[in-house]
Amino acid sequence: MRILLTSWEYPPYVVGGMGKHVAELAPVLGGQIIDDLHSSGPLYVDVLTTRYSGGAQEEQVNEFLTVYRVDAPPIDPVDHYNSVVESNQTLVDRAEKLAQRHPYELIHAHDWLVAKAGITLKHRWKTPFVTTIHATERGRHQGHIPSETSHQIDRMEWQSCYEAWNIITCSQFMRNELQNYFGVPDSKTIVIPNGIDIEAITRCPSEQRAFLRHRYAPNGERLLLFVGRVVHEKGLHVLIRAMPRILAEYPNTRLLVAGKNGEKYWPLAYELGVEKSVDFLGFISDDERDCLYTIVDAAIFPSLYEPFGIVALEAMAAGANVVASSVGGLAEVVRHLENGLTILPNDPMSIVWAVNKLFSDPAAAEVRQQRAIAEVKESYSWRHIAQRTADLYRTIVNERRKVDW
Repeated sequence: MRILLTSWEYPPYVVGGMGKHVAELAPVLGGQIIDDLHSSGPLYVDVLTTRYSGGAQEEQVNEFLTVYRVDAPPIDPVDHYNSVVESNQTLVDRAEKLAQRHPYELIHAHDWLVAKAGITLKHRWKTPFVTTIHATERGRHQGHIPSETSHQIDRMEWQSCYEAWNIITCSQFMRNELQNYFGVPDSKTIVIPNGIDIEAITRCPSEQRAFLRHRYAPNGERLLLFVGRVVHEKGLHVLIRAMPRILAEYPNTRLLVAGKNGEKYWPLAYELGVEKSVDFLGFISDDERDCLYTIVDAAIFPSLYEPFGIVALEAMAAGANVVASSVGGLAEVVRHLENGLTILPNDPMSIVWAVNKLFSDPAAAEVRQQRAIAEVKESYSWRHIAQRTADLYRTIVNERRKVDW
């Protein structure tokens, strides 16, 4: 079986979690054994994506995975939606040429950015179309549609769900969101969580850990860590507002902020008088992030909206104590007092409570930490996620063979 997997993002061009998800899933997905009505054999995956900074247009990653890139014109910031949708035609054109080499039995598109291409190819080829919805425009804006661009994206998300044979979401929360916003029936949506590369995350040399601890905690400071895109929905401002009370109880505490443009919150830290206890690290590599997880006292994710919360999984896998908002998919990954601590969203005092709970009872924190590590290894490996995805592909392709288009 061969599938066409389309994604706007793929390394080296990665903006958020979607590109990372596709890049880590695809190599494991390729090669999965597919037992269908007619034969048994491996799954071949062709990734069709964009490129902005040169690089090869075709890359054979392994025997079962090939990545094809098309040149996408720069996105117009004034007309973001239409410039993206119009660029989908370059994806369609390349896919048509690829299909002449080998037909595809299924099209899998990730999010609205490539939905137009996936839907177009579905109708041309009479081939099942599957979409993974990583987040929704309404969800990002707490249920509102604030602009014409947001309205257009919302409509494309609805159309993608309508056209799909099945929809994949990463959490039950996202499944419910699609039902509430778009009227998608439960039977059409399959929940398959995100996975993580556990071995890569836990691979941090002892000398690197010692270096980072000396760099950020030379006097034995307690370290709190925020990792994520520095946008309103990630709730960094809520965490900074909690710092004065945290420092009043534990003055020897520092907050590390890892994320591009985090320094835009420096004025808030200065206003609150905590600027000397907050380090804005800017963008850091995955390796440095994973090592930081191993040396901090807690990783805190105070999101206002989170479809899944892969950063929490990564922190748990690395052995960090996790504090996370009880919102969306985060609430399904982090269970209060079991494998982490959960906090009320948009509530600085709830963060203060959680940090005090963590620092005052290290024995209980150790129990939660070990439980989290075990759960991540058991349920969130990419091998496990890929098998579930391949099983869905097999089911859909078999169903397609039994029906007229």
